Amino acid sequence: MPQEYYTLGIHIGHDRGASIVKNGVLFAHLAQDRLDRIKHSEFPDIPFETIDALLNYCGLKVTELAAVGVSYVNVEVDRFTPELKDIFCAYYNLQNIDFFGVSHHLAHALSTYYTSDFDRALLFIADGAGDAVGDKLEAESVFVADGEEIYEVEKRLHEVILDLPSRPFLYNYALMNETDRKKEISIAKKYEQFTNLLGFSHFQCGKTMGLSSYGRPMIDVRSYDFRGRGLSYSLRCQDLLDKIHDLKLASGLSYPDFVRRERANLASTVQAFVEHALIQIVADLRDRFNLENLCLAGGLFLNCVANHKLIEHALFKRVHIVPAAGDDGQSTGAAFGAYLQACGPPKRTSSSLPFLGLSHSSSSIRRSLENFNLKYRELEDLEMAQVLAMELGRGRVVGILRGRSEMGPRALCHRSILADSRRPDMKQHLNAHVKFREVFRPYAPVVTWEDQHKYFDLKQDSPFMLLAATVRPAYRDLLGAITHVDNTARVQAISREKDPFVHSLLREFEKLSGVPVLLNTSFNVAGEPIVETPHDAISTFLSTGIDVLALERFLVDKAQNTDRL
Repeated sequence: MPQEYYTLGIHIGHDRGASIVKNGVLFAHLAQDRLDRIKHSEFPDIPFETIDALLNYCGLKVTELAAVGVSYVNVEVDRFTPELKDIFCAYYNLQNIDFFGVSHHLAHALSTYYTSDFDRALLFIADGAGDAVGDKLEAESVFVADGEEIYEVEKRLHEVILDLPSRPFLYNYALMNETDRKKEISIAKKYEQFTNLLGFSHFQCGKTMGLSSYGRPMIDVRSYDFRGRGLSYSLRCQDLLDKIHDLKLASGLSYPDFVRRERANLASTVQAFVEHALIQIVADLRDRFNLENLCLAGGLFLNCVANHKLIEHALFKRVHIVPAAGDDGQSTGAAFGAYLQACGPPKRTSSSLPFLGLSHSSSSIRRSLENFNLKYRELEDLEMAQVLAMELGRGRVVGILRGRSEMGPRALCHRSILADSRRPDMKQHLNAHVKFREVFRPYAPVVTWEDQHKYFDLKQDSPFMLLAATVRPAYRDLLGAITHVDNTARVQAISREKDPFVHSLLREFEKLSGVPVLLNTSFNVAGEPIVETPHDAISTFLSTGIDVLALERFLVDKAQNTDRL
């Protein structure tokens, strides 16, 4: 029997997590916040809880690991690697283990390239900030991958600014000091500035994206030229905000009143700016390197509106975005980095994506249901799909936990809340009784793989809910619950091969409704991580307006448990 090689990847900072690579292929991944229930789990500690959970799930001992890789953020990771190795070895009572530091942007690059199917590709990394490089931080980076080689060709740096969102001098031009105004910042940090200006935290850029569809840009962003420079363009802390300040002065309003009045337009302005910048930069890189394939990673590429426009205008043959594009994917890159150092080049395949987390046995689910004293039924898959389709068609809301959990921040029907995509009032119902979130945020669809281009004007297939495409005109009224105000939707398409049960559910729903499209949103409430365990799912089911809960083959109907609630 051939020897098997495993490496572990760890990320420390916000969105901590762990990943395991087996024989060069991503085998397991879990974000720490799924276990500790602290959204983004931002601590400077090794996430041992997650590591232990993955090792236990995979049936591995730490002594079976060939190597460990670690990534951090805002530091020179090599400076911290020896100390982190000592902490790791002490925790597991190890004398020694191969332990490698993997720089932040390299980890992003490895995570997206080795989860693609490309032999040769251009890799573009963009996030709020990566590792320290001297007295600056990584902003954007470009790598070229050619078979077994991956090398950095260009990097842009971000000047360090204390970025506590509670400090308005970071996003209010009038309060910035002259030194900070001139500092170079990353494209993603520019988006965060506007997100903070709107009253959201830097983790809530998705809210800015959703709000942007309700407004219009206040500035002609085409006046900013990113062409012909590679990554040598300038983007300063004051840019855009200085022009917003001029508009505020002309309005005669106070800053709070101006922001309140122009909220949607401010969001639209920064969204348009980022789209414009990315399209010009990536098109320039395409012409310069003459590569057909593009891989993207970094938190900026969770912006599904910008992603789809980038694909449409940058004209690469194929584009791959790793589902965990943000820092929750760092551990994946760290695991690949360790494998590269200790075992040789990893394999390039997307086949293991995206279901790489934990799954739960029938006995553990039954035990959780009995602990909550709930009545339930056990159904085979086909009957479960038929029953759920019928309940969804009646307008009921379904929570679902099946199989291994998804990697990344988007629920992809293994830890999801599902509803009828045709009911325009479903958004209001979910906001008021289930998700408890802002009215301007859209809900996403899940559609059968073979029908995704029929209902949505996608420029390429969309398996991971990372592309926002226009809903085709013939279906906008019909799919009222998932069509945003700008007629777009953030699409997840699922194939029979990848998920037979969900594909069957969509087909059963189509028999009743005429469309193989459901509303799909993450199984959590606002401010909480996505559920990971049966206990998490049951707790959320009982505390919200979810009507029906499907835990693998176990079905719980709230209407049949009124005496136990």
